[in-house]
Amino acid sequence: MRKIIGILAFASMAFGDSIKEIQMYSSPTCGCCEEWAKYMNAKGFQVKSHKDDGLFMKVKENFKIAPKYQSCHTGVIEQKGVKYAIEGHVPADAVEWLLKNSPKDVIGISTPGMPQGSPGMEQGTYEEYPVVLMMQGGGYKVFGIYKGEKMLKSGVGK
Repeated sequence: MRKIIGILAFASMAFGDSIKEIQMYSSPTCGCCEEWAKYMNAKGFQVKSHKDDGLFMKVKENFKIAPKYQSCHTGVIEQKGVKYAIEGHVPADAVEWLLKNSPKDVIGISTPGMPQGSPGMEQGTYEEYPVVLMMQGGGYKVFGIYKGEKMLKSGVGK
């Protein structure tokens, strides 16, 4: 019995760190947000959806996300006690990079607007779009240029 309990405790510790939970805040009427959540779930994240217009905007205010970086939903993920905003239809590899590198002075990562073909926005048309690191103080750095979920050109990200 002790052996089984020990194995379960080890498995819990080993797999507990691999759970990447995202709290996603969006408008109750937005459908593409749920499509992004499905995409992220398929990529190994666990997305928990909160549909509330007031809370959705409060999260953006709390992170001080400038309007030019905003999108239709905001995710919050925590890494080593630091919370990051994931704004909009950000590809999974960009979020993985953020978690792996935990860059200083970064409040999160964003796909500004709602680019066609970005994860959750696949509707037959694919445009190139930037994914940006949102910096404390309102600045940004281009993480990469994407088409669909594929990075075409690296900025700071790889």
